[in-house]
Amino acid sequence: MIRGFLATVMRSTPLRLTSILIVVFLISILVSLGVAYLVIRDSIDESIHVLMAQEFASYRLINDQADLEERLAQEVSVVSPGAKILVYQPDNGARIANVPDFPKVRGLGIVQARGITGTNLAASYLAESSRIGNGTLTLAYSRQQVTELGEVFWLVFLISPLVTLGLSGMIGLWVARAARNRVEVIRTTLAEMTHGNLAAKVPLTGDAMDDLSQIGVAVNQMASAQAVAVAALKQVSADIAHDLKTPIQRVSVLLERLETHGDLSPLQRDTVDSARRETDQIGKTFQSLLQIAQLEGGSRHEAFRAVDLWSVASGIVEVYEPAAEESGHSLDLTMGAGDRFIVLGERNLLGQVIANLIENALRHTPVGGQISLALTRDAATVTLALRDTGPGVPIDERQNVLRRLYRLERSRTSEGSGLGLSLVAAICTMHSAKLTLGDAGPGLLVTIVFPAE
Repeated sequence: MIRGFLATVMRSTPLRLTSILIVVFLISILVSLGVAYLVIRDSIDESIHVLMAQEFASYRLINDQADLEERLAQEVSVVSPGAKILVYQPDNGARIANVPDFPKVRGLGIVQARGITGTNLAASYLAESSRIGNGTLTLAYSRQQVTELGEVFWLVFLISPLVTLGLSGMIGLWVARAARNRVEVIRTTLAEMTHGNLAAKVPLTGDAMDDLSQIGVAVNQMASAQAVAVAALKQVSADIAHDLKTPIQRVSVLLERLETHGDLSPLQRDTVDSARRETDQIGKTFQSLLQIAQLEGGSRHEAFRAVDLWSVASGIVEVYEPAAEESGHSLDLTMGAGDRFIVLGERNLLGQVIANLIENALRHTPVGGQISLALTRDAATVTLALRDTGPGVPIDERQNVLRRLYRLERSRTSEGSGLGLSLVAAICTMHSAKLTLGDAGPGLLVTIVFPAE
């Protein structure tokens, strides 16, 4: 669970930045607490040292040794070792102290309770030794305030990061999630644009123009500019195809009249026949361009009906079987488990998809090759797959062959306009079907997955 969370954090820039800021904030809090503790501790020790200096000064004012020792003895009798330790060692005479034993101290220092023999002791003392009268006086003041301060700071040191981590973590994750959601919206919009939906836009809410909003505005402007450019290009293509279609058909009719009624030599007749074939191919190309433009330019979903894809496929295969036998190819159709291959679509367009795929396979599969169509389905989809034993399509060319007028280098000498698979792709997009080109090993595998009705 923790590993998964860390992986998510590392993949998400907002979460990663939030985590870094939380860590920096925690470190700054801990450092601030540590510095505050050191400053307050030193201030308390300095106050204790001032009291010790004052007491040393008061003892130095007593000039008589006997009076000094008497004063110290009285002090020892009433002072608890838990608050202050007093040890006086005269040069000659008995030791005066309120603890059995105390370590020697040179100058000012801190003495821990474990180095002292006695009862009711504090955890530590600030101690100092000085020459007073005819002896050495050691004063040790309890540092109980410092001990209690340390305990409080340790408690704050432990609890504060947890509270800070909890609050800043929740707020940070909320902010990061909001930013991530906005980034995901932009990413999704860009993905839709990549797949051809130039109408996709990044939704903009509120008046705040932060960096993500500015990026969203820039993406929308880019999408609008691309949509205008693509629409203009499609319109130009459609206009050219439409304007040239009629003259080309007229040329074809004129060539037919010339061939039928003209007194032509065999060479002239062959030339006219070749010209007719070329004009017919040009006409088919323009017709395909117009059809692709119509499919991409308008919605025909109102004409969609429940269509039995098996019925469509079997009818198309039956039509092409004689041509396949004549060209030396094997053409067959199989179906998987189940007897319902119903999809929502337009029957004529679905038939055109299958016909174009079969024609493409017949054109590129060598004589004696096999072309197989198969229909399968599951609970949510119906899959149409066509395999052939031709040369196939290289991996780096599989997206290119779906473009208009694109032909592989080896196909440029054969018949065709390079629009068959483009038309198939346009019809699949219209039917919300996923078109995939793969390797049939050998040959091409075309897979179309339709939403089941």
